[in-house]
Amino acid sequence: MKLDGFARVLPRVALLLAMACQHSALAQDQLDTTPKALTQQVLTPVGTTYPYTQQLQWLDSGRFIVGRLDGSMTLFRPPGPTEWGPMLTDVLRTPANRGVEMMAVRDERTFVTSNDSTTITLWRERDLAVAEDAEPALLDRLPRAFRYQNFAYDADVGTANSAVFVTHGNREYLVTGHENGFVLIWSVTRNGRQLAVLKKLDVRSPNPIPSPFQLWNVRDIVSWRDGVVITGSEDGDLVMLQLPQGNVLARKRYNPSAQRGINGLAILDDHLVAVACSVGPSDKNTWLFRVRPAELQSQGSVDLKQNLSLPQSFAFRAAMASVGGQPHVFATTQEGLLWTVLVTPDGQLQVQAVSSVDFPIGEAIDYNPATSQLAAVGVLVNLFNVAPPTPAQRQQAPKAAPPQAPSLVH
Repeated sequence: MKLDGFARVLPRVALLLAMACQHSALAQDQLDTTPKALTQQVLTPVGTTYPYTQQLQWLDSGRFIVGRLDGSMTLFRPPGPTEWGPMLTDVLRTPANRGVEMMAVRDERTFVTSNDSTTITLWRERDLAVAEDAEPALLDRLPRAFRYQNFAYDADVGTANSAVFVTHGNREYLVTGHENGFVLIWSVTRNGRQLAVLKKLDVRSPNPIPSPFQLWNVRDIVSWRDGVVITGSEDGDLVMLQLPQGNVLARKRYNPSAQRGINGLAILDDHLVAVACSVGPSDKNTWLFRVRPAELQSQGSVDLKQNLSLPQSFAFRAAMASVGGQPHVFATTQEGLLWTVLVTPDGQLQVQAVSSVDFPIGEAIDYNPATSQLAAVGVLVNLFNVAPPTPAQRQQAPKAAPPQAPSLVH
């Protein structure tokens, strides 16, 4: 199974699981009084499925899709008045039974995912009229029918890790980033039902970061304006591309001293955030840029790390939202924390709050501006309402160190 950037922290999870198993085995030995000569092993391990999240996208104002390492895709909706927590509505699976490394939503009925190393999958939801005889209150609990079609590309490109749909010049495009450092520009036709590769671009850095992990994956792609997209890669470079030709408008190392690659991007108006892994006490894992035509201007940075003794700290995913008229960043880190960070008028990053959302590993997140809700999913499925802080909360805001675990729900 091909793994996403989250896989680099899985050895930490494996260690925790091993310690738990070791503790369990020790306790069992202390309780077991059966003579060892009479003990027979009747259990043979078959394997363990680790359903960790790789991708998360809101499909519409009422549903979000979670793509996992096991190849499953689960759809959830916000809870109703008598419910608690996001409610599961549908389950899909990649045709190749591979982990979901890429996901991008076109509209409320159409999205695309990675499939294997030579194809991506376009999914389209069928009309719900087939359930017209069901009670209206039960429609969202019935399985929804999705059709899919695979679209192929060159084998040297590698598995898709990121994607974004873009409309420019009255034409629609899909831009996908891949594990071997390539970007594909696809045309989108027939009302989102057909894809065709237009351009194949090599965006690999001529001077990659000095990381012990020599990776080229294009981990994220965001759309700015006027047909401009920005990629973030494991080689450490941000690359600004112009559609449809794919001309490189700008290239910038996200951190001049970077030792690890980019894990995720988020954009809001002209604010761009890149999250990565900080190494050592002076490094940072979250970086802010101002986007300008053919230019990425460096601004503030911050190390989102609660345990200051950690030798390195992964920030895995980021989302941005305007809250109370001010730009905010939400980011997840390997400590199982969700951080709320304010973008100040002078271009700095100021930590506002931190919440515990899962066991120690980062989560995938996505913000829905239509409902002002943030979904955050690792193994657990968390949903937050995003609202401006009250006057009392503003007075209690941290001046330096972040608080332990305030909620984003108001």
